[in-house]
Amino acid sequence: MKERTDRWDPGVTYVIGHQRPDTDAIASALGYAWFLNQTGTPVTAARAGQPGEQALFALNQFQVSPPLLLTGVAPTFGHCTRPQGAVLPNASLPAAMARVAEGDRVVPLVDEEGYPHGVVTSLALARAYTAPMNVTAMLAQTCSAISEPSAIFNASDRLSDHRVQLLRSETDDFLVVSETGRYVGVATRSRILQPPRARLILVDHNELSQAVTDAEEAEIVGVLDHHRLGNPPTAMPIPFVVDPVGSTSSLVAEQCRNRSLEVPKGLAGMMLSGLLSDTLVLRSPTTTDRDRDIALWLSQIAGVDLHEYGNDLLHAAPGMSQRKADEILDTDRKSYQISDVALSIGQVEVTGMEGLQQRKEELLVVLQDRLERENLNFIALMVTDVVTGTSHLLCKGDHWILTQLPFTRLDDSEFDLENMVSRKKQLVPTLHAVLEEGR
Repeated sequence: MKERTDRWDPGVTYVIGHQRPDTDAIASALGYAWFLNQTGTPVTAARAGQPGEQALFALNQFQVSPPLLLTGVAPTFGHCTRPQGAVLPNASLPAAMARVAEGDRVVPLVDEEGYPHGVVTSLALARAYTAPMNVTAMLAQTCSAISEPSAIFNASDRLSDHRVQLLRSETDDFLVVSETGRYVGVATRSRILQPPRARLILVDHNELSQAVTDAEEAEIVGVLDHHRLGNPPTAMPIPFVVDPVGSTSSLVAEQCRNRSLEVPKGLAGMMLSGLLSDTLVLRSPTTTDRDRDIALWLSQIAGVDLHEYGNDLLHAAPGMSQRKADEILDTDRKSYQISDVALSIGQVEVTGMEGLQQRKEELLVVLQDRLERENLNFIALMVTDVVTGTSHLLCKGDHWILTQLPFTRLDDSEFDLENMVSRKKQLVPTLHAVLEEGR
């Protein structure tokens, strides 16, 4: 699996899926990045979290490496830092004066091991040169004798975490160090006030609440999705495609086929996996004729039987028996804002409901914890049996919401959704109607 990175590159545009990436988020990021690179737009595929077991199964099956892991895209001090020459603390004043003559406003003092020991400013040098002493004694002074302390920041620190301190600072230049505390360079106030922004193309989502951490500080330059609209405003017009098909992988594959591109076997297998996962092997009500058509095309390139591989893929999901309760809820959970109601819905696929009752009480404890911790009005876990095409709903939330749910109530916190299997096309629209009309 590719190494993670805490430092995004301002020169790179990332194609990235949502947090807690499912198979479609992983596959569409890989597929769309490949398509854009083939058609003249250099980009890098990325992911905002660890792939689930099903996605890992597909990656292993088709021997494809996962996208690069981005843990966050906020501007950091490292993004605003430029290398700047330093002098040793015991160097004489002419060494610092030479740096000032070359245009440096401050001169970092850094020892032989790379650790900073303050700065020499041009004002401090001016005072030293005008001090009442002979020239020889003045020039013999060490830089440390006239040095001043400097604010020091870690290169990986987010600018937003230190905004108050930066605004109150009287200096315009800040020393930046690595994780080990060694000098990296200088960040100026002007650069910090106008930092570079990560460039993101969102796939399989268009809402910041589902995006990589700190996406609100990034520049969204494109969207390819198949979900409802909840997109943030952008400063400039961007390519924005939201199409009601069964998966984002379907949209990517259609673009590849329309351009007559020769999709690699492994990539075709990944996009097929994303499509089959999101459509429950073409059985979900979200499935369209376009999905069926493109799935057949992808399966021929990937060299697999569509339905046989699809069933293997669905059974690769670990279900509930071997997973912690918080992992079951959080692995595929999405947040929504409907009117003034904050809600979050997780979904887990199983191959039988036998394990639900065994895990029910601990799942309800986790639901209650997330409800309170995230200040939600409603939270639910949709448990979907991919064999029978039925679902149950475990939920916690405001009493007025629970009492108006139009499902068969099994007890205070569990409902039978019968043949409802799609969170996007069936459950969320139903909840939307309840919340819009219920108050």
